[in-house]
This record gives sequence, C-alpha cells and structure tokens, in this order.
Amino acid sequence: MAKRTKFSKFRDLYEVIEELAVSYTYEGVVEILAERYDLVLTTGTLTNYLYRYRKESKQLSVATDSSIGQVEIKQEALEKTFVDLKDNDLTQKNDVDPTMDDLDAAIERAKMKLNNKSILNRR
Repeated sequence: MAKRTKFSKFRDLYEVIEELAVSYTYEGVVEILAERYDLVLTTGTLTNYLYRYRKESKQLSVATDSSIGQVEIKQEALEKTFVDLKDNDLTQKNDVDPTMDDLDAAIERAKMKLNNKSILNRR
C-alpha cells in the first residue's frame, strides 16, 4: 500500500486545522495534530501547507466561477419535495417555484461537485 504524503493528510484535516487555528497558536496546532491525528509537522511546514492549500483553493474557486455559467441547472433539481407524515400515505407535493435561496443552494452544490471532481483528478 502506498504511503500517504503529509500534505495529503493535511488536506484531509484542513477544516479541523482551520478550527484549531482560531483557538490555538500554530505551535499548539502542531502539537494537537501530532498527538491526535499522527501528523507531525513543524510550524514552518504548517504555515507553508496553509499557504499552498489556500492558493490551490483560490485557483479552484476562480476556475469554478468562470465555468459556473456553463452549468445547466435542471428545474426538477430545484423542486422542493414535501412529505406529508400526518397521513399514513406518503404523498409528495412539489413546489415548482424556486426562490433565490434555492437557486443559490443549487449553484453551491454544483460548485462543490466541480471542486470535488478536480480534487479527485489531481490525486
């Protein structure tokens, strides 16, 4: 089995690391990563990885933003489905008039899918 790189472990733990960085210094974050997640880094490496990851994420964001106009949002994906649980029969009612929040949510889901595909293609 191939050994994972430190940066791939870092990438998987990025959200946790960002949350830790709010409450702890980088030295504290490095200690916690070593103790709890078996990821041994120096503070310099942590700083470098944060910079690299944010830079990559920003580039993905720009690429996603420029291609978002090409994403087709299907009407049925925007429909809300309600299930009436009061009755024993599970009747579905569709509301086909999406709000701006529904459209924004659909666009965010499309961005996430594009982001996930590009991340998977790089591995």
